[in-house]
Amino acid sequence: MASSSHQQGNSHLKFISSSPYFLKIILQDTIQNGKLGIPRKFVKNHGNSMSSPAMLSVPSGAVWKVELTKSDGKIWLENGWLEFSNHYSLDIGHLLVFRYDGNSNFRVIIFDKSASEIQYPYTSNNHSRSSEILKLNINESKDDGSI
Repeated sequence: MASSSHQQGNSHLKFISSSPYFLKIILQDTIQNGKLGIPRKFVKNHGNSMSSPAMLSVPSGAVWKVELTKSDGKIWLENGWLEFSNHYSLDIGHLLVFRYDGNSNFRVIIFDKSASEIQYPYTSNNHSRSSEILKLNINESKDDGSI
């Protein structure tokens, strides 16, 4: 369960989520540079709690380790980003929604150019889990005499 806090500013009480979000639209420079910049305002508010590496998890259960690069108040997802980007076939116009769960852990949802969530490809990690489950079911079937 997400907790929250309150902040007094401009004589108004404001709700601050403990699991904040930001979004990024993939642009030409992201593709060319092979890194993704985290928005400045997000870095200002949460950058001190981030350290490298960051873990990016997607709805399929896959988790990707991506190195954070910090410089002059900016933070980029860099080493490992290109592999993540290629695996999910990210292209100009795709939209990514990041939820920050703290400790450099992000949940990422990917939307294509039609503004629909993508179908996430399985990773070899997912395949190994599936084959372990399959082996377990086959062994259980042998034990109880059923085919």
